[in-house]
Amino acid sequence: MNSKNDCFKTILVICFGFFLVSCQLGIPMSEGTKWLDSKNDKPEISIAGAWTAEEWGTAIFKQEGKNITGMLGDYPVKGVVSGTSIYLLMYNKDRVEYFAELKASDDKTLKGSYTKCTSLDQFKADSSYTRSMSIIFVSPLR
Repeated sequence: MNSKNDCFKTILVICFGFFLVSCQLGIPMSEGTKWLDSKNDKPEISIAGAWTAEEWGTAIFKQEGKNITGMLGDYPVKGVVSGTSIYLLMYNKDRVEYFAELKASDDKTLKGSYTKCTSLDQFKADSSYTRSMSIIFVSPLR
């Protein structure tokens, strides 16, 4: 009987370890920031304002120069505008959970894709979790 209990305890500890590791998915914010810093064309558009995305919900973006901050659904956002392209990191604490690459298709629409970050080194994203994304302008910030 004692060996069955020991085996159960061992399995429980291993499962708990996997749970703790899974909580750390995503990439460090420092790696995401390096990716954003590499996008350095002069911004040609402003995306400050309220937007909506079908899968994500409401987005509020503030823009200072090329830098973007705000919220996209439940996620805080950090990003940049480079030319007419937008690069966003959706994060939780100090871990990037998603990144998005969008391009202005007109004054009121951004189109591109987002990907769930699954690697701890660089941006080796799980391409099976890349989805198309469209964000529609709703109103300027007050």
